[in-house]
Amino acid sequence: MQYIIEYEVAAIILSLVVLFSFFRKKIVTTTLTNSFMVVLIVVLSASIIDIAGVYAMNYCDNAPLWLKYFLNTAYYAVFSIFPIAFYNCIRGSIVEHYTRTKFKKIRYFTPIVIAELLILTTPFTHFVFYFDELLGYHWGPGFVLIYVSAAIYFGSAIYKSILYRKLADTSHRVTVYFYTISCVITVIIQISVPRLLVIGFIATVSVMMLFLSLVNPTNYLDKEMNILNEEAFRAVTNQFMQKEKPFRIIGIHVIGVSFLNETIGLEHKAQILKQLSILLKTAAGKYQVFRVSGSRLMIVIPDDEELQKKTIERVHNVFSDSILMGDFKISLTEHIAVMRYPDDAQSIDDIEELMRATLHSIRDAEPGTVVHADKEALRKKERELKILQVMKQAVRRGDFYVVYQPIYSFEQSRFTTAEALVRLENEELGEVSPEEFIPVAEHNGMILQIGEFVFESVCRFVLHQKIWEKGIEYIHVNLSVIQCMQKDLADQLFRIMDLYNLDYRYINLEVTESAAIASSDVLMSNMTRLIERNMNFSLDDFGTGFSNTVTLIRYPFHTIKLDKSMVWEAMHNPKAETVLRNTIEMVKLLKMEIVAEGAETPEQIEKLKEMGADFVQGYYYSKPITRDDFIRLITEDSRRW
Repeated sequence: MQYIIEYEVAAIILSLVVLFSFFRKKIVTTTLTNSFMVVLIVVLSASIIDIAGVYAMNYCDNAPLWLKYFLNTAYYAVFSIFPIAFYNCIRGSIVEHYTRTKFKKIRYFTPIVIAELLILTTPFTHFVFYFDELLGYHWGPGFVLIYVSAAIYFGSAIYKSILYRKLADTSHRVTVYFYTISCVITVIIQISVPRLLVIGFIATVSVMMLFLSLVNPTNYLDKEMNILNEEAFRAVTNQFMQKEKPFRIIGIHVIGVSFLNETIGLEHKAQILKQLSILLKTAAGKYQVFRVSGSRLMIVIPDDEELQKKTIERVHNVFSDSILMGDFKISLTEHIAVMRYPDDAQSIDDIEELMRATLHSIRDAEPGTVVHADKEALRKKERELKILQVMKQAVRRGDFYVVYQPIYSFEQSRFTTAEALVRLENEELGEVSPEEFIPVAEHNGMILQIGEFVFESVCRFVLHQKIWEKGIEYIHVNLSVIQCMQKDLADQLFRIMDLYNLDYRYINLEVTESAAIASSDVLMSNMTRLIERNMNFSLDDFGTGFSNTVTLIRYPFHTIKLDKSMVWEAMHNPKAETVLRNTIEMVKLLKMEIVAEGAETPEQIEKLKEMGADFVQGYYYSKPITRDDFIRLITEDSRRW
């Protein structure tokens, strides 16, 4: 029989092209790349052996019978490995790390073991193929079992693609479905036209699809910095973890990357980052550098304390020098966190989250700071996720509520205002501090919903209780930074107050200086519109952060609230007392009212009164209390008044 071998020749050429591309671009070794390498070698070897077998049967009349049996047996033995290798490659591309029980191992290896035994014994049993007396080639009665074995593994690949469809993308499924359908068609063609050798070609096309869609080494490359990306980091780290040997990770947060676009432009930023990557790769030596986010890099090294110190020292040297770009220099700085596997984290997700949380926790530290990754960061993250989960249902379930802290007027000798404060209490978490849940709400975008809930609760409370009849002139309501950045803030507040037909003068809005700076023009526009309707504004926490007098001049604040830290320090520090006294005098000259926060002792009250403060807010008079307790308190106070 004269076989048509052109397809096998084409399969060899395609395999060599893919092999060349694979090694030319290969930048990381993973379970997936190793599995793909096996598939590629199997297909290439099978095609070469098949052509050799055809040549021995058709063109070498003197070829001994044992050689023909050997070549055909080798072809079937090698090619039968392809289905299981293909299955491993598909599964490895979906699930990075998995284990098999003893039963699953038996089920996994049984089809290939049976197929290989049938093939290897065929020269003696003639079960899969045989040569007749005239040296004619024929299929044996067990030939179909080879296809059955292949069908089991291809069916398993389809099953895994469906089972893990949420993890597998379209390219996974297309590759599996294409090859499976192609195999069915190819088997029909092969049986119908035995002399047409097309199976190797179809297998090679599938391998090429695997390479282009799943295994392409450029998938592991961060194109902006020309170093390995997060996907590569996860793959390599999983490789280390499977070896069950300790290793270390050096995490680097490059400070200022997010501002490069604004300062030097996108094109120059790319040049700087590529120069930085070259320097860091040199510092890492033979170990790889991974970029897992815009400003966070990782270096994975063996478990060696001395190597860790030397690598960190070289990284420090990189950031100690400026990076030249044209006629000017760019200086970048860094924070570093280190961890050891498995002491600090046991999974790839925990590793990434631990490093992210640790580097985030030292964001305000001095450049060049090096810390060991803290497991407490993971526990804090878990706590934050739980709080976020609770907050998403808190408004509906009533877990959020508003308390009120009375504010005492020195001039009128009674409570004239109060500050509304939000609280969160949950059956599972108990009382959650605002210092804990407010940052989580701001980070996850829930602060707008919470702010609206508080404002509406206060409006409803003011109207229903008619607090003006009890001597309360207005209620202070805090605005978050995010609220201050909303262009339609005034409209939102007007809508809520109009819903309750509430006079605008009963609400005083508090903003911090950081909120004023972050939303300068937008806030000014909203303030103007709200003040026109008789609402007032207070500058909260004055004495902390920036404490810039320009803020007092620029914005039309009615009241300045002095932070408790400023008040407390002035009670025992003469310099701080001088600052506080002059601050109060300056604010009074600017025709603004003063509220001193944190007053807890009679001595503090007397000194603040003597300095000229208008109002006092603190535990000396009352802690934040429920609305019912607040009504009782001001009712009694108004009776005395």
